[in-house]
Amino acid sequence: SSCQRKRWRWSSVRAMGNAPCCVSDKAAEDKLTTQVEELTGVDAAFVFDSESPSFGLGSALNSPVAAGKTWADLCFRATLKKEDGVKLGLDVDYMVDRKVLPVMAITGGLAEAWNKSCPEGQQMMRGDSIIEANGTRDDVAEILEHCKHQKVIELVLVRGLNFEALVDDLEKLIKTKGCGPLMIRLSWHDAGFYSAGDLTGGCPNAALRFKESGEGAFAISAGLPTVALSLLAPITSKYCPYLISHADLWTLAANTAIRVMGGPDIPTKFGRTDAKSGAESVESQVGRLPDGDKGVDHLRMIFHPKGFDDKAIVALSGAHTVGRCHADRSGFEGAWTEEPLRFDNSYFIDLLNKAYTEETSSKGMPQHRSKSGTIMLISDLALIQDPAFKKHVETYAGDKNAFFNDFTEAWVKLQENCCFNLREIL
Repeated sequence: SSCQRKRWRWSSVRAMGNAPCCVSDKAAEDKLTTQVEELTGVDAAFVFDSESPSFGLGSALNSPVAAGKTWADLCFRATLKKEDGVKLGLDVDYMVDRKVLPVMAITGGLAEAWNKSCPEGQQMMRGDSIIEANGTRDDVAEILEHCKHQKVIELVLVRGLNFEALVDDLEKLIKTKGCGPLMIRLSWHDAGFYSAGDLTGGCPNAALRFKESGEGAFAISAGLPTVALSLLAPITSKYCPYLISHADLWTLAANTAIRVMGGPDIPTKFGRTDAKSGAESVESQVGRLPDGDKGVDHLRMIFHPKGFDDKAIVALSGAHTVGRCHADRSGFEGAWTEEPLRFDNSYFIDLLNKAYTEETSSKGMPQHRSKSGTIMLISDLALIQDPAFKKHVETYAGDKNAFFNDFTEAWVKLQENCCFNLREIL
């Protein structure tokens, strides 16, 4: 199965191979510690010095990836020489679809002896990920085989290359930059180009990152290839493609943003494949995403071919409870709600209770504004002009949990349309 996952406990395998659980030989352990001490400062070196290879990172080698650190700060090398009777002492989380082996625990043996003989910055620890073994990268099955069977193992590890660190970095970005709504829009556009009507294709594949052509060059995507991806760049540089694809990262970023801003905790599945160029984009933006200056019939024309009924259309529209329009991107300007960084049901409450006056934006686009300064677009007001839509607006205005539940169902469907064999674990 492409989702095969197993936790390998090298601490329960003899250092020379496939024997079952064993007890380490004390004399061998003592001898090993002496040998490791002799190697300290020679083999326990950070990977990126003046003579080291760049491991395919090129100019990204010294680019910031997290908290001001670069790949050169996060990667280090450990050379381990096995001895008979000594356990390796590493638990790793193996899954065939990954490019890395996350370290789950240090359980004694060779790994513990190494750590005792090295300065803190060069010690292996839970949360590190193995990205290379004996020159092999990107093939976790082969990396695992090297670690199980080779007498000398030359490892390259990266600090914090794991799911927990990724989510932590996303949360910090969203909280410090206030960019949650932009992360939602990024995922929405990546997945929202999908259609199964007269138009076809549009699977979420991160084609937007190619801003010279295709989806990244569409007018409707304004601000995403530049502002959104620039904000994500340090996280992208650290985690893509070793741990996660770009398309999966955008999905996770949006769902993290929704939760951080007070919305539902939406499950994320993984396994989306990235486009290799803008040529894998849909041919045009026309008919793919809703236009803010159009009404009821247009909403159904856009959403029904994606598999969404009227209730789902209203629930997805509720994402306008966060964020704002920017004249230089959409032509519209203003926030929908008074707290555009709080994900709740205020959008629906405002639709029913505020009065809006028609106006024209600075870019000449028609919109409506309330006395408090919040806006609604023609496509928003359509939700209270059609009885089939309005009944759901009324439900969500009175019941935040009902909105959260229906939004989650529709949003997950949107993010997973045209995706196959997704897995629940990164």
